[in-house]
Amino acid sequence: MASGGDNPDQPRQPRNMQGLLKFAMEATQAEDAPHESHVQPLDEERRRFLEQALKSLTLDVVEEIEKAMKTLMDPSTDEEDKAQAIEIIIDFVQDIDAANDFFKVGGNVIINPGLDSPNSDVRAGTLRLIAELAQNNPYCQQQLLEANTLPRTVELLSDEPAVASQAMHAISCMVRHHEPSLAAFIDLGGLECILGCIQTDNEKLRIKSSFLMSNLCTEFATVRDEFIILNAVERVVAAVKPSKQFEPKLETALSTLNVLTESDEAVRRSQESSLQLKEKLELVLKLNNGKEECLEQIEYANTLLKRCFSDDNGGTDR
Repeated sequence: MASGGDNPDQPRQPRNMQGLLKFAMEATQAEDAPHESHVQPLDEERRRFLEQALKSLTLDVVEEIEKAMKTLMDPSTDEEDKAQAIEIIIDFVQDIDAANDFFKVGGNVIINPGLDSPNSDVRAGTLRLIAELAQNNPYCQQQLLEANTLPRTVELLSDEPAVASQAMHAISCMVRHHEPSLAAFIDLGGLECILGCIQTDNEKLRIKSSFLMSNLCTEFATVRDEFIILNAVERVVAAVKPSKQFEPKLETALSTLNVLTESDEAVRRSQESSLQLKEKLELVLKLNNGKEECLEQIEYANTLLKRCFSDDNGGTDR
């Protein structure tokens, strides 16, 4: 739901009918005329005609959401149609106002049934809907928390790969920048879940888990310290397996260690000889030297070597 950055070369996006008409005329004249163009004011008759034409093309978003909800709540609707109905709602709630309206018309009634669906497409679609609703939207995050959506979403981390990765994405959108949801997630054993997912062979789940872990550790030093208490360093180092070619799992592990070792305690743990992290990092550099596709993991390895094993290290707790 985030909007793109401002581009000085692009015309300002319209925010009302007058702005919309001006925007459309400028775009049309820019395409049709090679010479400098000047926007002329509309006469009343033409303005009324264009307003009516635009209104005839405008959907009632709340009505469309309610229509899709009825489809989802109808016991006779087959799973394929349910999945399609969810996609329709997702398209609408990308707008933050429509996302808020979704809950105001009782949209939460379709969430938990969708998560419990026997159809994986419906489960995955419902999780994508949750993510779209929650992302950067405190109102929707609170509504989802009050609807007790988190426990079932956490359970779906052990579902089939496509569903599990969507579950982690939904969790990430629900708990980031919303401390009540984060506290509830932690109470559910969420940090342990993240660590387990980081060690999985499901690449999408692993990457999303690492992203959430890095975000939480950066935002909350106390959460980072809790991860360290849960042996995050030791568990992530176990996933550092040097390879002769680019290996996503290796890059994810090195990236995560870079975040954890912002702590003195994590640096100390990384230095344990039994982990053989120094030897692993040196082998990563040796096997991948000069390989363009491995530049990031080379950079991560160099940073870790300097931070944890150089003479002037000692941790940072930045």
